[in-house]
Amino acid sequence: MIHRRSVLLGAAGAVFAPAILRAQTRKTIKVALAPSQPTQAETRKVWEPLYRMVCDRIGADLHLTVANDWAGVSVAIGSEQADLAQLGPWGYVLARNSSGTRVINVMLVEGKPTYHGLIVARPDLKLEKFPEDAKGMSMQMLDTGSTTGWMVPTHYFRSLGIEPKTFFGKYAEGASAAAAEMATINGQVDLATGWDIHRNTMIKNGLMKPDSNKIVWQSVPLPNEPIVVRKSMDEETALQLQAAFNSLTAEELRILPYPYTGYRSTTHEPYEILEKMGRDLGVLRS
Repeated sequence: MIHRRSVLLGAAGAVFAPAILRAQTRKTIKVALAPSQPTQAETRKVWEPLYRMVCDRIGADLHLTVANDWAGVSVAIGSEQADLAQLGPWGYVLARNSSGTRVINVMLVEGKPTYHGLIVARPDLKLEKFPEDAKGMSMQMLDTGSTTGWMVPTHYFRSLGIEPKTFFGKYAEGASAAAAEMATINGQVDLATGWDIHRNTMIKNGLMKPDSNKIVWQSVPLPNEPIVVRKSMDEETALQLQAAFNSLTAEELRILPYPYTGYRSTTHEPYEILEKMGRDLGVLRS
């Protein structure tokens, strides 16, 4: 005799079995980020809610790792230890060249997918013609993995037949963006490289005033930071993630740190300008 309780339990099992199966097959998206905030813990606090929303959109769990530096993120996505990453523009070009990393979205700043590299100078420096009048002055660049802190300005100088290491009286590489800006403000160096988004952020945060130093050169528009996926990610998941970033509402995007305002689908094409610069400089080979 079949008891009513057994029948109900059997029916319940039939109902809940698909749900259990779905839970068991729910994918996990492994995200790698560089410490864009002062510490890894602060970086996680700022970005984790955003990436959790994106993963929820596609029915996936989030596993987020904050690397020690940008190089660590490139290694993680290149070796496929991560599924998705937020890279610097030049870092993406390097990762694509070495391991086939694919771009899906570009980050927007005030609604735009571009930004500019800058060279700033001490406010009292007399430079009627740049770069000619800067010969013999001191120059502080960022590390050689930086898009606008090294690669773009180096390409600019060499396109004019100028070798920065010998043109400037004192030349240095490896400073952080904030340290380079402050070095011009404090009179430690005459010139320094950087980018407009970072400088504007320092001004907004009260770390400097607009006239604390002055802009003496600005690059052409360059593609902003990309969201990338590992080479072997299946196309369906990549497209789902791309759509998830694009579907974030204005209200949801309010959690983004200044100055980011959203995301847009993109291809590799906008980054070809950086690819060409890298090849011109001999630091990128096919």
